[in-house]
Amino acid sequence: MFRQRLSVSLGLMVAFAALFSGFVIWRIGFPLQIDVNEAWNAWHVDRLRSGASLYPDAQALIINNYPPLSFYIIALVSPLFENAVIAGRVISVLSVFTIALMLYLSARSLEVSRSAASLGAFWYIATMTRFFSEYAGMNDPNLLALAVMCSGFVVFLGAASRERLYLAFSLMLVAGLIKHNVMALPLSALFILWHKDRRRTVEITLFCCIVIGLITALLFALYGPAFFQQLMMAREISLLRPLQRIGRLQFVLPVLIFWMIWLRSAPDGPTKRVTLILVMASLTVNELALTGAGVANNAQFELVFASGLCLAVILEGLQGRITQFRSVRLDLGLALIVVMVARFILWPAFDPYLLAISPTYRADVADKVAMMQSEIERIRAIAGPVNCSVRSVCYLAGKTFVFDDFAMNQRIKTGQATEEAIRGEAERQGIQFIPIREEARWHSP
Repeated sequence: MFRQRLSVSLGLMVAFAALFSGFVIWRIGFPLQIDVNEAWNAWHVDRLRSGASLYPDAQALIINNYPPLSFYIIALVSPLFENAVIAGRVISVLSVFTIALMLYLSARSLEVSRSAASLGAFWYIATMTRFFSEYAGMNDPNLLALAVMCSGFVVFLGAASRERLYLAFSLMLVAGLIKHNVMALPLSALFILWHKDRRRTVEITLFCCIVIGLITALLFALYGPAFFQQLMMAREISLLRPLQRIGRLQFVLPVLIFWMIWLRSAPDGPTKRVTLILVMASLTVNELALTGAGVANNAQFELVFASGLCLAVILEGLQGRITQFRSVRLDLGLALIVVMVARFILWPAFDPYLLAISPTYRADVADKVAMMQSEIERIRAIAGPVNCSVRSVCYLAGKTFVFDDFAMNQRIKTGQATEEAIRGEAERQGIQFIPIREEARWHSP
C-alpha cells in the first residue's frame, strides 16, 4: 500500500515540477523584467567586460554590494547568449535542478530510499518554480551560490576522510564568493561535525578563517577599499520586518509541521540530528537576514532546501502512523501528501496553467513584448544618461547604469546622505528619470 502511495505521489510531484519549471524555462527568452535585480546584475557584468571598475567609488550614485565571482562567471558565458540577462536566467534554472540533485544525494547519504529522495528533490523543483518564480529563472546569483554550497554539503555528508572534509568546506567558501548570504549550510556542517569530532571541527574552523583572511587580502589587492565600502552599504535594520514577512513561511510550513510530528518519535541518530540542525540554522539565518531592508525571499532558500530534505526523510517514517484529532482518526502519511498537492494547486498564480491552455494568455505576452520593444526604442532615442522606472528597459536600450534607486533611498534613510545632495548630484550628471509602462514587468493575471 505504501509503495503504491509513494509511486502516485512521486508521479504527481514530477508532473508539478515539469509544469511549473516548464513555465520558468519558457519565460527565459522574453525581455519582460522579472525582477529589478536582473538589469542590475547584467550592468555590472557589462562593466566588468568593458574594463570599468567592478566596485564604484563610495560616493557614486550606483553600488555593487555582491561578491565578485558571479560577475566573472556570467561574463564568461554571456557571449553564448543574447545578453547577460538571458545568461543569468539560464544559470539560475540550471542551479534549481542542481540543488534538487544535491538534495537527492543528501537524502541518500542519510539512508533514505531512492523513491523518497526523488520525491523530495522534485518537491524542491516544484516549490521553487511555483512559489519563488521571481527568483527561479531570474538573473541573480543567489541560486548559483546555493547550488555550489549544496554541492559542498553533499561532499561533507559523505566525507570519510580529512581530505574530503577540506574539499567540502572549500566548495562552501567558493559559494561565499558568489553570494555572501548563504550561511546556514556551512554553519550546520560545523555543528554536525562538532557532534562527531570536536578536534576536527576546530581544525576546519581555523582553515576556513585562514582562507577567508587570505581571500579578504586578495580582494583588497584587486579592488581596494571600494570593495568593502560597497559590500557594507548603508541599510535600514528593523527587528519588526521578520514578523511582517512571516507569512512567507507558508510555502515550507506544512512540511515542517509534519517533520516536527515525526521528530517527536524519531530515534536518535544522524538523520534526526542533521535535519534538526539544518532547519534550526536555516530558520535563524532567514529571520536575521530579514531584518535588513531590501532582503527578499532569497533569505529563505536554504530553509526550502532543508524542508525538502526533511520531506524525503519523513515520507517513510510517517507511513502507517495514525493520530487521533478529536473524533477523527488521521493517517499522517496520506495527510502529508494531500496537503502538499493541495498547496501547489490552490496557490493563486495561474501563469503555468494559462500557458498550457490559453492562447489568449500567450497572445497577451506577445503584446507586452511588442510594447516593451517600443519602450526600448523610445529610451534608446533619448540622448544622455537615463534612469528607467523599469530598469530592464534601460539596460536593453544600451544605457549605462547611472542611478541605484534602492541604494540612494537607503543612504537617505540611514543619514548617510541627504535627498537634496543626491538630487543635486543626479542633476549635475544630467540623469533623466523616465517612467516606463508597467506592462514591461512580468505580472501574474
